Amino acid sequence: MTDPAPGPFPATPPPPPNLARAGTGRRAALACAVFFGACGLAALFAWGTGYAYRPVTPALAASHMPPPPPDLAGAGLEEASAKARKTLDKLAPKGPFIIIDRVQNRLYLRDGSRVLLDAVVSAGAGSVLEDPSGKRKWVFDTPVGRFKVKGRRENPLWTAPDWEYIESGEPLPRRYSDRVQEGMLGEYALDLDTPGYMIHGTLYTRLLGRNVSHGCIRVGRDDLRVLWQECPIGTTVFIY
Repeated sequence: MTDPAPGPFPATPPPPPNLARAGTGRRAALACAVFFGACGLAALFAWGTGYAYRPVTPALAASHMPPPPPDLAGAGLEEASAKARKTLDKLAPKGPFIIIDRVQNRLYLRDGSRVLLDAVVSAGAGSVLEDPSGKRKWVFDTPVGRFKVKGRRENPLWTAPDWEYIESGEPLPRRYSDRVQEGMLGEYALDLDTPGYMIHGTLYTRLLGRNVSHGCIRVGRDDLRVLWQECPIGTTVFIY
């Protein structure tokens, strides 16, 4: 018995699908769906909130500008300034007073808002002197603050202290009378209510405008005469 003749061979099977291409297509479709979905949500949100695009026009920009500042004058600025001036007038000294700028070496004599005198002076040098014994030390600086004229002297005498002789390298005098010197303080001296400090004249007018004194305020002859005429005892002195 013979085997039956073989029948025709089956058709060639189709190639397998391209999985990579199919995956790419699905991702692209998903991306498109997400994009258009987001656009739809944005449109719904805009429609629901009433937001819409409007071109920027001058009128639209003006409607979003902040309101103008209030009228300060109308809000009482002038009234406040008047009150401040009255307060300052109460604090200001009555009559002439002296202002001394010890850095710029200037003295101003004022009466209210009027400047009666603008003078070049010499304030303290700010230097330090030590006693050779090491037991004493002097700082030659002009004090800062508010003071008053407590005394007035015409043709004042100066009693030289120890530092005068130590600074010049001279021995201390044995007699007190040897310390008294005439003419060193000029024609007048205005004593301040802080011990040892005064406004007085000077023999060293060429040094006016420099910080060279031992703490007092040195003034030129003509300016000192104005101070003597205008500044009685009790005159306020501001030093800064």
